[in-house]
Amino acid sequence: MDTILKKRVKEFMTTKVISVTENETIKNLFKIFDKNGILGVPVVNDKNEVTGIITESDLIKHFTTLEAPNSINLLGGIVYLENIGDFNKHLKEHCAETVKDMAFNTAVTVDEDKTLLDVINIMADEKITRLPVVNADNKLTGIITRTDVVHQIAKMTKI
Repeated sequence: MDTILKKRVKEFMTTKVISVTENETIKNLFKIFDKNGILGVPVVNDKNEVTGIITESDLIKHFTTLEAPNSINLLGGIVYLENIGDFNKHLKEHCAETVKDMAFNTAVTVDEDKTLLDVINIMADEKITRLPVVNADNKLTGIITRTDVVHQIAKMTKI
């Protein structure tokens, strides 16, 4: 077996992890994702223990409860058939909500002493694209994404 597959998670994980607490607003979450070019973050408690994970899919699902006002296109402009103020109010309320107001997934984590092969199997079995990494005290120490796995596999000499 190639030594790459035996490589420990702590050797190739991203250590500068962007995480949020359950008190983070949805509005700030969008900004965090956009500014950092990421699609998901671990949710941690005040002890830096992973309590969940929130992804771009969760954000999008959260906004499916909003209903855009009916409108028509008239002479190249949009004419709203309902009060747009109500929609704007609901949109602002959604953005002011916090992570704890959303349904987010319980995070599957991986211990930093596991191997790349363990990560590949967990991601495949759980059908997930990112894994928060925890130490023996269950504290967040890193994250591994599908991209990290691809980079490691690309280094293999025998495929």
